[in-house]
Amino acid sequence: MSPTGCGRSWRPDDQPDAEVGDLAAHPGLGDAAADRVRGLILSGELRDGDRLVERELAARLGISRGPVRDALRRLDAEGLVVLLPRRGARVATLTADDAEEIIALRAATEPLAVRALATTGSAEHARELGRIVDDLHAACAARDSAAAVTLDFALHRRIHELCGRRRLLHTWETISAPLQHVFRLSRDLYDDLGDIADSHRTLLDDITSGDPARAEAAARAHVTRFGPELLRRMPREEGDQ
Repeated sequence: MSPTGCGRSWRPDDQPDAEVGDLAAHPGLGDAAADRVRGLILSGELRDGDRLVERELAARLGISRGPVRDALRRLDAEGLVVLLPRRGARVATLTADDAEEIIALRAATEPLAVRALATTGSAEHARELGRIVDDLHAACAARDSAAAVTLDFALHRRIHELCGRRRLLHTWETISAPLQHVFRLSRDLYDDLGDIADSHRTLLDDITSGDPARAEAAARAHVTRFGPELLRRMPREEGDQ
């Protein structure tokens, strides 16, 4: 992932983010700053190629530049930001090659997490995941696409947490943010919210079926279903958007 040649500079006098607030009293300023900037990127308020200036971000968040610098390093590691030597940073520009790699990693690892959960999961695990799916259905019924996206990713993260495989969870944590970035660029895939809700109910039924092989196959189909369409919409190279 790499920056565009030129991008919109984000300045503190832009429309304020009411949810950011003053982070000065937060015990983990780097984590808090990373969460806020990540949210701005995944919401689309910060767009691909936008320039990120430490002092402007610090002023916007109400903190010093040190935690902002730490946050940008973290987001660079996640693939959401590109650090430019002696030139600050930019929001990463995703291409089809980036998306293809992210989708392939997910397709290779998430079915293993689902199989592990289907093998060792408990009735309480099923009830917990069922509650998330119920919330997802409610969000879809209310046509709340933002909540649906959040719950979609929350469900898949919880699957990885419950499966008991720490390396699979680490892989999910590595690809989750850039995967959300990919989906943000094609947010209209969530136009049919009823289908989104039903597909996750079906996936949960497969996980709790008592057949790990069935669950693994269902997970592979689930995580690749939008792959071709996502890749078709992504720019092949920088500047194609």
